[in-house]
Amino acid sequence: MLAAGEGTIVTVASLLAFSAGQGDPRMPRRTLYVAAKAATLAFTRTLAGELAGTPVRTQVVCPGVVATDWNSGAGREIPWAMSPVDVASASLAGLRLGETVCAPGLQDQAAALDALDAAESVLLSGGNRPTPATRYTARAGDMPAL
Repeated sequence: MLAAGEGTIVTVASLLAFSAGQGDPRMPRRTLYVAAKAATLAFTRTLAGELAGTPVRTQVVCPGVVATDWNSGAGREIPWAMSPVDVASASLAGLRLGETVCAPGLQDQAAALDALDAAESVLLSGGNRPTPATRYTARAGDMPAL
């Protein structure tokens, strides 16, 4: 794509890619699914940064529940599921808007992604130090027993 001077890479993740820290008991067991989708999200966002300034674009689509055979095949109809056509249409519209992350059902996506970027920046800049944080350097007598 770089040699051709054009191209677009679209990956598909899920809103559940953002759910690792959520303890909502209504959510299904999802460890492997979330890990795979979070990796897809991180891969695409990182690739977008590496391809910045080139003619190759990237996008990761993160829909919520989508009305697919898999969902109905899992033994339930989900009335709030988005249609696959709407997901694809949102992705194409997001590409036209220059979005790297496309969350088709999220109304104020820019604010949510700005907050995510800010939190990631704090974690990276605040946590990248040559010494452990003070909570890890307490005297041995002050440490709880393991």
